[in-house]
Amino acid sequence: MLANWRFYFVQTVLVALLAIVVWRVVGLQVLEKDFLIEQGTSRWQRLEVINAPRGMLSDRHGEPVAVSTPVVSVWADPRELREADIPRLAEAADVSAKTLQARRQQHRAFMYINRHMTPDEAERILSRNIRGVYGLTEYKRYYPAGEVAAHVVGFTDIDDHGQEGVELAFENQLRSESGKKEVIRDLLGRSVRDVGLIEAPKAGQDLRLTIDLRLQYLAYRELKKAVTQLDALAGSVVIMDVRNGDVLAMVNQPGFNPNNRAQLNPTATRNRAMTDQAEPGSVMKPISMAVALSSQQFSISSTIDTNPGYLRVGDYAIRDFRNYGVLDMTGIITKSSNVGIAKVAQQLDGQRMWETLYGLGFGQTTGIGYPGEAAGRLPNPMNWHAVDKAAMSYGYGLAVTPLQLAQAYATLANDGRQVNARILMDTPAVIGEQVVPQDVARQVLGMMETVVEPKGTGTRAALDWFSVAGKTGTTHKVGAQGYEDEKYMASFVGIAPADEPRIVAVIVINEPPTDAYFGGEAAAPVFRGIMTQALPLLGVQPDRIPPQARLGGDS
Repeated sequence: MLANWRFYFVQTVLVALLAIVVWRVVGLQVLEKDFLIEQGTSRWQRLEVINAPRGMLSDRHGEPVAVSTPVVSVWADPRELREADIPRLAEAADVSAKTLQARRQQHRAFMYINRHMTPDEAERILSRNIRGVYGLTEYKRYYPAGEVAAHVVGFTDIDDHGQEGVELAFENQLRSESGKKEVIRDLLGRSVRDVGLIEAPKAGQDLRLTIDLRLQYLAYRELKKAVTQLDALAGSVVIMDVRNGDVLAMVNQPGFNPNNRAQLNPTATRNRAMTDQAEPGSVMKPISMAVALSSQQFSISSTIDTNPGYLRVGDYAIRDFRNYGVLDMTGIITKSSNVGIAKVAQQLDGQRMWETLYGLGFGQTTGIGYPGEAAGRLPNPMNWHAVDKAAMSYGYGLAVTPLQLAQAYATLANDGRQVNARILMDTPAVIGEQVVPQDVARQVLGMMETVVEPKGTGTRAALDWFSVAGKTGTTHKVGAQGYEDEKYMASFVGIAPADEPRIVAVIVINEPPTDAYFGGEAAAPVFRGIMTQALPLLGVQPDRIPPQARLGGDS
């Protein structure tokens, strides 16, 4: 009886054990099959990100100004990284062990060791075969033109997202989309075979700028030289094609190197040509003259008595540099007479004046798409008093950017037909309505030619082989207590060739020295330095023969 009990007990235990084994087998093979397969696969097969390059930026001739170069970022999985390997990893990566230990504690599944390393630098770390340490191919932005095109192009952050300039303005077109693939990894986590592509990466769209790098270098060199020699606070240059509004060059000082931003001064990244607005001063006089001639209240032969060299409007006194006496319309521009243009403006309709200024692009952004572009300031004519209209005629009481000035004068040089600035070649060139009558536009350009002639204020902008229409400007800067006595903005607007306009250039020098602060002294020479080489580079044929060349030919 006892033996039977023992027999049945052992049999029951064996059956129970068999049932447990069978249940476990069923559980592993059926109930937990998917989970176990997933866990097993994760040990040797993983998803890997495939990064793609950001779109390339080039100038109008295809010269690269922003390209993406492949780099390697080394990262680690804190779950796999052993604490005993941290000293070796720290030595290889040239990072303190304390820093790596802190990162390991802060991050659960992913932490960077070093970003954007060259393949050789990354291999020095990866060759240590430290468990849980991997390499990831990424792309780093490189700017071949460096500081020369920095303000136009802008830059990206470490994750390749646009932060300034065109890089930010056209982020949607330039950015890339990462892909995914399955790979087989060995025990050390190294990829040994690709299993298959899950999602293909997409490179960013390449964009071609209207900038001409040849002119960009010229403008950069001449502006930097002028700002340095004058010890000025800052400066800007904008060069535009009058036929279609293409921005051929845009530079600012001070500048910055987008390839090395370790000690970057944030104020240096500002594209002053588009973000900084100021009262334009006398460069507005040809615009006001165009309004006057368009009104048909004045003709080119009309005369204005500027005696005794000043004009009182209410409590405000408008003064000339000296008493110019009686001046015709051309003389007002040649001598840059505040009194003359103010007397003309007093007789003009304010609403008509505002409409012309607005049609030329003042008081609104250019629509170029650049982040942070200023709209300037053009007061509502309903609020104008007599002194406002007078002051506005010679460039006070409104605010403009250098780009707005370039666009306005491009319109004037385009026989008065509206020109809209553009920075991308793929953007259609838009020529708008007739803002200034064609004959008036040509008359005003003729007046501006006298500015660079011997009796004008901009003789230092004259070119030997090309005709030039120009205008100088000098304004007091506005400070906390009103206009500053010894702080100025010097400017020059030039159009060349004057007979058949091709390009317009705007030069602004911020706070030149008090002994050379006039636009004709500080800004006009920059125009000459740029245009002497720019026009031949563009294939523009000379339309003037300098006296010395004529004398040489006769001898």
